[in-house]
Amino acid sequence: MEELLFRVTFSILWSVFFVSLIVLSHSARWSARKQTTTREGRLRVTALVLAAIYFGGALFYVLLPGWILFLSIPLPDWFRLIMVGAAVLGLSFVLWGYYVLGKNWAPSVSGVREDTVLVTTGLYGFVRHPIYLGIFISLSALALMVANLFVLLPTVALLIVLYVSIDEEEVILIDRFGDEYREYKKRTPRFIPRLG
Repeated sequence: MEELLFRVTFSILWSVFFVSLIVLSHSARWSARKQTTTREGRLRVTALVLAAIYFGGALFYVLLPGWILFLSIPLPDWFRLIMVGAAVLGLSFVLWGYYVLGKNWAPSVSGVREDTVLVTTGLYGFVRHPIYLGIFISLSALALMVANLFVLLPTVALLIVLYVSIDEEEVILIDRFGDEYREYKKRTPRFIPRLG
């Protein structure tokens, strides 16, 4: 019974997370100019392949859990419940980050629009990449909540590729904003806010 509850919870959170990403990506895709490096193109293809594997694992977990039961990780239910809360927290960061950016957001693979301004307020005053931080927290927490290697391993691989792609995105941001972004980068940490 507990496992069914985790599967339903995972389905709801997973759906909210990815529907939000799809809607937001679609709304901004056509307004940004293309500015993709060769390395970023390879990272994008790798991320899409890993995302497909991840989606496959997620679908197996939701629809055919018996087929991947042998890859289960024995995590206690209390820990998995904490991961539900962490996933909600991460999703909140993602949505809040998009909200703060507003029309300034564009998928990194689309580059940065000419009329974009550098946002350094809200969550962006504490960390440079709250959306990525939220994605990392959400996907990690969802994978640990599932407690199955068939979902966890592709998640780890996907998160590594996303982490590496941040450097490419920052190159594009420096190209667009120059010293303004360099100064922002000096005073604002990437993920972990400074205390005090």
